[in-house]
Amino acid sequence: VSFRLHRSSKKDIQLSKKTVSSKLVDLSAGGCALESAVFVPAGAKLSIFLDRSQLTDTKAGKQRFSKIVGVIKNSKQLANHKYRLGVQFEKVSSKDRKLIDDFVERNDRRGDRRINFPK
Repeated sequence: VSFRLHRSSKKDIQLSKKTVSSKLVDLSAGGCALESAVFVPAGAKLSIFLDRSQLTDTKAGKQRFSKIVGVIKNSKQLANHKYRLGVQFEKVSSKDRKLIDDFVERNDRRGDRRINFPK
């Protein structure tokens, strides 16, 4: 997973790289957690590029990467000079929402889902 600052956050925040590579550590219909070597403060808006082939067993087709807009809700420093970024999704295409929902359904390790969101 990689991300960039959304154009609405560029005037307030400067990152050391234009595009930052990160590790997806958690994913739900409402957001995700990323592990990044770059600190991004809460409130920053990101454009997140998620490889669709990681969410499905089939080929992603012409558009391999989805672009999701999200806002950092929390940023926590980890012991290994990395940061855990909690992201709430703000803009997800219906196609990507379906891919994420299906992925979570297939990989959910909890017994019952805590919250069922209307579709």
